[in-house]
Amino acid sequence: MKSFVFIGLLLLTIVSCAQKNTKTVTTKSESKKILQAKEIINDKGFDDFEMKKEFGGITLQNTTNNTELIFQVATTRQPKFIYNLATRIPIITSDYPKGSVFLLSFKAKSTISSLETGEAKVLWLFKQSSSYKDNITATISLKSDWQTYYIPFQATKEISAEDLAVIIQYGYKEQSFLLKDISFKSYANGTKISNLPKTKITYSGMESNAQWRKDALVRIDKIRKGDFSVILTKKGTPISNKIVTIKLKKHFFSFGGIIRANFINNNTREYQNFKTAFQHAVFENDLKIKHWIHTSRKEETLKAISILKQDNISLKGHVLIWPGFNYLTKKIKENKDNPKKVTNLINTHVKDILTLTKGAISSWDVVNEVYTNKDLQNITGSEALLYNGFRLSKKIQPYALRFTNEYGIISKGGIDTAKQEWYYNFIKRIDKNTGGLVQGIGIQSHIGSDLTPPERVLEILNYYATLDKKISISEFTMDIQEPEIREQYTRDFMIVAFSHPNVSEFVFWGSTQDHRKKVDIFTPNGEIGSMGKAYFDLVHDQWNTDFSTKTNEKGALKGKGFYGMYEYSFVENNKVRTGSFVFEPNAKNKFVIAL
Repeated sequence: MKSFVFIGLLLLTIVSCAQKNTKTVTTKSESKKILQAKEIINDKGFDDFEMKKEFGGITLQNTTNNTELIFQVATTRQPKFIYNLATRIPIITSDYPKGSVFLLSFKAKSTISSLETGEAKVLWLFKQSSSYKDNITATISLKSDWQTYYIPFQATKEISAEDLAVIIQYGYKEQSFLLKDISFKSYANGTKISNLPKTKITYSGMESNAQWRKDALVRIDKIRKGDFSVILTKKGTPISNKIVTIKLKKHFFSFGGIIRANFINNNTREYQNFKTAFQHAVFENDLKIKHWIHTSRKEETLKAISILKQDNISLKGHVLIWPGFNYLTKKIKENKDNPKKVTNLINTHVKDILTLTKGAISSWDVVNEVYTNKDLQNITGSEALLYNGFRLSKKIQPYALRFTNEYGIISKGGIDTAKQEWYYNFIKRIDKNTGGLVQGIGIQSHIGSDLTPPERVLEILNYYATLDKKISISEFTMDIQEPEIREQYTRDFMIVAFSHPNVSEFVFWGSTQDHRKKVDIFTPNGEIGSMGKAYFDLVHDQWNTDFSTKTNEKGALKGKGFYGMYEYSFVENNKVRTGSFVFEPNAKNKFVIAL
C-alpha cells in the first residue's frame, strides 16, 4: 500500500504535462504576513551541499559575479528508487506545533530531460517524524526556463527539532536541472495556508478537449452498454401500449469502497452514506490475520458480513496472506526459525477464514504487497506458501475470484517500469506453479503528488491486459487536497479505468473522509466531498440508465443501457407492478414478463 504513505495538506504540485505556463497565485491580503515570515534556511549549510553519488549528484556552478549560488542537480543513471538520489536542504530546526504553516520556494530550470515535454522532475519531502507515514511530498516538473515554484504545507502533527527536515529527491530518468534561491519559511500561528502563494497543479491530459477522454467515452459506450428488449404478456397475449419504467439498480461493474465492520453493525452514518454510494465493499482491516485471531473481532466481522449480504452488497476479502512481519501475528514472528511451524500457522489461518466466510465473499486478495514484504518467503525459503494460498482458496471457495494486489504500479507518475515488470512476472510465476489460478490483478492506485497522466494509466492497463485476466483498481486514494484538481483527476482516472475492457472493479480506499484525508466521497459531516462529486456524477448520473417508454403492438419495448441488475415497473389494474432482470455482457438480452 505504500512505499510512502502521503498524508497532510498537500496543496501543490506540477506534474509532467504539455502546459506551457506555470501559474502562481498570490493573495494580497497575506503579503504582510509573508514579510513577517521567518526564513529558516541555513545558508552556511550550502558550503557542504555538493555531493556525488553512484547515480548522479549536485555541483556548484560558477557564476559571473560569484554572488549567487546556482547548483546543478543531475541524474546520470536512473536508480531503482527515486529516494536513492536524495539530499537534505540545510535548515535551522526548531520544535513546531501541529498546524504550523511553512512555505518552500525556489527557482529552477531544466537543462537535460528524458521526457518528451523537456522537463526535469524533482520530489520534495517534508519530514515530520521518524515514521515515513508522516512524510508529506510534492512532485514538481521543472520547465526549460527559469521559473519560481512555491509549495506550502501544514504540519499534521507536532514536529520536534530533531525530526524536521526538507529533502530533495531526484532519482528519475537521466536529467539535469539548475536550482537557486531556495527559501524555506515558517509562519506565525494563525496563518492560513490557503493564502500562501502556490504553483498551479496540472497533469498531462487534463484539457477539456483531450483526445484520450473522447476515445475513452466511445469505448465505455461500446463495452459497458448493450441493447435489450422487454416483452410484457398476460396469459400468452402481448400487452401493448403500456408505459414501463426501466431503472438500473446495480451495475454489473463493481464500484466500491472500504468500510469497517463496527460501522455496519452499529448502522452508523458512515454506513448509511456508504449504502447510498456503493454496492461493493472491502474491509480495511477486519479480515486481516491480526484482527481475525481475536474471537470478539472475528464474531463482529462475521456479523457485519451477514448484514452486507442482507443489504445486497458484495464483499471482497482483504487479505489472505500479507507476508511481512508488520502484518503478521506475534506468534508467527516468534517462530521465524521454524519454517514448518510458520507454514502450519499460515495454512491454518487461511483454511479457517475461508471456511467461515464461504459463500459470502465475491473475491479475495490472496496475496498482498509481495514486492516489499518477503518475511514468509525468507523463512520458508520460497514462494510456495503464497502459491498454496491460491490452491486453498480454489478448494474451499471455488466461486470467489482470486486476485493478487500490489502498490506502486500506476502511482508515482507510472514511471517505475522495473516494478511493473516484476509484478507482471510474479503473476506469471504464480500461474506457472498453480496451473493458472490467478484470476485477477489488483493495482492499488494510491496517487501521490505526481499525478499519472490518463494516457500513461491506459498504457499500464494495456500491459497487464496481455495476461488475459480481470484488473481491479483496488485502492484508489489521492494525497492532493486542492478540491478542484482532486475532483477532476478522480473523474479522469475513473473514466480511463471504466473504459478498459479488462478492468472489472474500482474501489476507493475510503468513503467518509477520516484523519488521513485520502478519500472524501463524503465529508466528515456527511456532505458529498470533492472526490464524491466526480463519483456521483459519473456512476449515478452519466453511467446510469433510467427511462420510461411504451410497449408496441407486440408487447415489446427496446432499450440500451449499462450492464447490471434492472428494476421495471408499470401500472396494471390500478396497482404498481415491479420486478427485476439481470442484463449481463454476452448473455441473454431478451426478457419476457408474464403476468
